[in-house]
Amino acid sequence: MAGKKGSGRTKGAGSFAKVSLGELNRVLREDAVVIINRRYAEFLSLNCQSFKATTENIQAAAQQIDIQEEDLNKDVAIQFQSEDW
Repeated sequence: MAGKKGSGRTKGAGSFAKVSLGELNRVLREDAVVIINRRYAEFLSLNCQSFKATTENIQAAAQQIDIQEEDLNKDVAIQFQSEDW
């Protein structure tokens, strides 16, 4: 039995996104836990833990991300001139 019209996922909308491993390595720590599709993990014979994808569980997993900003030019002197307009 279908729910009311308009509920659920929009036709053509996807639950997956493609991202390069390099991009993941750029933003995640080496020990970060990444949520992936169970079938994909089984296909690759990965050691993994079962995970129920609820909103609360996904938000909790996202909380582990620790972003640190680095000032790459902290030792560079900035020179400027003031002009009267």
